[in-house]
Amino acid sequence: MEVGGLVISELRGDQATQDSFGHYVEVYNASASTVDLQGMRVRLRSTSGDELTFFVRDDLSLAPGAYAVVAPGDPDQSQSFVDYAIGWDISGGSLAESEDEDDSYPLDLMRYRSAFVELLACGELIDQVFYDVDALPAAGTLACGNADSPPSADANDLDSAGCWCVDDQEADPDQPLFGVGLPGSPGGPNRCL
Repeated sequence: MEVGGLVISELRGDQATQDSFGHYVEVYNASASTVDLQGMRVRLRSTSGDELTFFVRDDLSLAPGAYAVVAPGDPDQSQSFVDYAIGWDISGGSLAESEDEDDSYPLDLMRYRSAFVELLACGELIDQVFYDVDALPAAGTLACGNADSPPSADANDLDSAGCWCVDDQEADPDQPLFGVGLPGSPGGPNRCL
């Protein structure tokens, strides 16, 4: 995988209102070839020095121009828009509050107020984004690029860069997502400019 071949295209953290979609990181295949995401690591490094890392353990092919959503949850029972549910393939997370601790998964991927989000493949940094204090929206997602202008590694380094915007729209009727909250556009082109 070449640097910039995969691009961080959407981030979703805590929401201010009731929410059933949860945290996620979306990546975009900006290369001209199908990519297997197996072994890809996502590392969050907070500005205070804390770190969280999760990875894709299984085969997950991503065609050129396609998007993949990586999110917490049970790999055998993930939400319909999630391409890879992390399960326990994570380090540095806290457990979700649950009556049955044996079934708890870390749910707070985007836990830091400000952090670098890094994609690594074969130990190499492929893409990174820095989001500043409280840049993750409390309603919707932080999204880079759209159908007319796909995300690129050159444009997404800072949350204040021109490609980033807040997608706080209701779910797209052509992409049925069932849940409570503003889901963003997981698995597809972002809708904001």
